[in-house]
Amino acid sequence: RNNSVILADEMGLGKTIQTISFLSYLFHQHQLYGPFLVVVPLSTLTSWQREFEVWAPEINVVVYIGDLMSRNMVCNQKAKSMGL
Repeated sequence: RNNSVILADEMGLGKTIQTISFLSYLFHQHQLYGPFLVVVPLSTLTSWQREFEVWAPEINVVVYIGDLMSRNMVCNQKAKSMGL
């Protein structure tokens, strides 16, 4: 609990599925619902979104990208949806 993890290696060695599987395990087996921060290269962002939809559709994914105003809008929308 309250530990951080960094998973890094060369492209194509399965980090996406490993990460999604681990978060899904925490979600289902330990009822840990986040928030979790996953930082990925911009060039792989759509792939990560797609893989979350395929492998863990029950996990709510919020993409936090763009300029300051765009990021603030995403943050505010998420807070409203959570009743904050």
